Amino acid sequence: MKHIKFLLSVLLLMFVNTLVSQNKDIQEEAAYYFDVKDYKKAYELYDKLYTQVPKNFEYKFRLGYSALHYPEKKARAIEIFEDIKRTDKSPVADYYLAKSYHLNYRFDDAIVSYEAFLAAKASKSSKEDLEFIDDAKLGIENCKNGKDLIARKIIADIKNIGFPINTDEVEGVPVISADESVMIFTYVGKKSTGGLLDDFLKPDQQEGSYHEDIFISTRSSDSSWNAPVGIASLNTNANDAAVALSPDGQTLFSFVSDVKNPGDLYFSSLSGNDWSKPEKLNSNVNSEFWEGSCSITSDGRHLFFASERPGGFGGRDLYISEKVNGEWGPAVNLGPTINTQYNEDAPFIHPDGITLFFSSEGHKSIGGYDIMYSIKKDNNWIEPLSMGIPLNTTEDDRYYVINAKGDVGYFSSNRGGTGGKGQQDIYMVTPGILGEKPILALLKGSVFVNDKPSEAKIEIVKKGDDKIIGPYYANSKSGKYLMAISPGSGYVVKISVEGMEHIEEEIDVEKLQKFIEIKKDFYLYTPGFESKKSQISVKTILDSLMDTTTNPESFKNDAKQEDVAVAKPSKDPVTPIQTPTLSPCNSTSTPDFSEVKGKSLNDEVVYRKFLEIGGSMCAERLVFKIQIAAYKHPENYKYNHLKQFGAPEIINYPDGITRFTQLSFSTLNEAEKARQKIIAKGQKDAWITAFIDGKRYTLEELILVNFVGKAIN
Repeated sequence: MKHIKFLLSVLLLMFVNTLVSQNKDIQEEAAYYFDVKDYKKAYELYDKLYTQVPKNFEYKFRLGYSALHYPEKKARAIEIFEDIKRTDKSPVADYYLAKSYHLNYRFDDAIVSYEAFLAAKASKSSKEDLEFIDDAKLGIENCKNGKDLIARKIIADIKNIGFPINTDEVEGVPVISADESVMIFTYVGKKSTGGLLDDFLKPDQQEGSYHEDIFISTRSSDSSWNAPVGIASLNTNANDAAVALSPDGQTLFSFVSDVKNPGDLYFSSLSGNDWSKPEKLNSNVNSEFWEGSCSITSDGRHLFFASERPGGFGGRDLYISEKVNGEWGPAVNLGPTINTQYNEDAPFIHPDGITLFFSSEGHKSIGGYDIMYSIKKDNNWIEPLSMGIPLNTTEDDRYYVINAKGDVGYFSSNRGGTGGKGQQDIYMVTPGILGEKPILALLKGSVFVNDKPSEAKIEIVKKGDDKIIGPYYANSKSGKYLMAISPGSGYVVKISVEGMEHIEEEIDVEKLQKFIEIKKDFYLYTPGFESKKSQISVKTILDSLMDTTTNPESFKNDAKQEDVAVAKPSKDPVTPIQTPTLSPCNSTSTPDFSEVKGKSLNDEVVYRKFLEIGGSMCAERLVFKIQIAAYKHPENYKYNHLKQFGAPEIINYPDGITRFTQLSFSTLNEAEKARQKIIAKGQKDAWITAFIDGKRYTLEELILVNFVGKAIN
């Protein structure tokens, strides 16, 4: 029996020694992740240690602290620090219990604990306590703000944008073009350039970490995001993070840091599909202090950025720099209306030029950074407003951007319990802005030279003062351009291509009362080419649009008014084909559409003129239908809200897009009345299309042939 007892004691001692040895390894690993602020892994390891040794105060405290900084587990922080408070009556326990209540929206309980901490420190405090005292005072203000905002909770739809953008790794800081056709973001994970690297950017598979890379995604025709890819020309083994994109998507700003440089702001330009090598912004923007976020106005003249340079109102302040003669001028602090004694970061200036979003630890923050916005009125910024709850949380909410229309916003967050895919994800929120939406015209399209996409310089001249806005540039590969125009004036758009005479187009948005998107393609021709083009009939052009060999990319995205597309002429001789001869429904002569020919019907002024000219026109074999949707994946579209208008006609066209239409009318005026009823039921992007003998044409195509009144050969 003694031998058995001895053997059992030996085995028990071996088990304890093994457990101690294992715990020592776990303890070292947990301490490492705790020190590098990877609180998710630290939480998991300290949870194991605490389970095995529940009386170890260090394990318990570090587990609670990790829970505070791990959104998925922040609720457990209350349990841990309440338990600590039962035996530990120190002010420190009050402070962390207050933080636990605060993060979990128990604002009244948090205020009580914050005040208990401050009361204890009022009679006895050290220099080391000052930071905690200031934070506790701020925490009380945050909680009061939180109580107020909960009482006025905003109705907003917040969604994780999901796969393929978000993964189980880190995705954040989304930046978008004004029309949402492009999203660029910062990624950290297994696809990072160089893999696991140490602090000197050398491979280290054991203790190395992944560094930031810049990824890009584009919209598909059904509005879903395509699989993102890294931008090779911008990514290095060091940290490369996207921070801002010009509204036209042609200039990208990034934050670059490496072993020798703690970080500065750079910019790159898009030429065709290729991004140029990043260039550092000048010393008026970059200083010896931190600058890590920025945003540029749609005209490219002003840069808003965050900096920790001295002389401001708080730690990080927002500044503005104006471009003069191609160089960024001296930085000017945005002043005490925007900047507080706390940190402000992540500015985003809307394409309207007067709506500024940013993140702040001051103002009406409920904890950490919250998203605020201010509007410029009479050349002054109004008092910033909080975007409210649920967009803002008790954690950090930053890097907010919205589209030009103002109905959709994007931001990155590590918030828990909202469908997160990884450590940090990108989210979408609707509406993008509270209250009144931005008022502006978004002018977009492509520039063609001899029917081929071309690079071009685009300038906008404001009537009255002849002020030139821009220049903007059309992409050299796609010919695409994008510009935002503010209301209150008429403008002349000037298109210039090297070696050719420029062309001009008037845009009148003086009395614009809401957001409008105007699609306009510009065509420039050499004299010889234009004479060749005139031999091609419009019927041939229309046929080419529906040919099964047509590139699907030549078709517009769904939910947008479709512009006329002009097919490239064949190298082979073309025999003109006459348009069908249709008998008029009445004796009136075919009206003259030259006044609106070639102009975008997205322009409300043009569209009203178009209805005035041809609203009562009709012809046998010609009908007008209301197109309510167009998708590559039609199963995504639900039309229950429109069932009162009858079952839609659903046709899958050769370009791979399935189009939904409802009702049928002989005249445009009849169709327009029905379209307004459909819009009133929530289908805001409904528009009219024409059908001749069952074949679909856009209204712009009909205009080209004077409503089939005659063929153009």
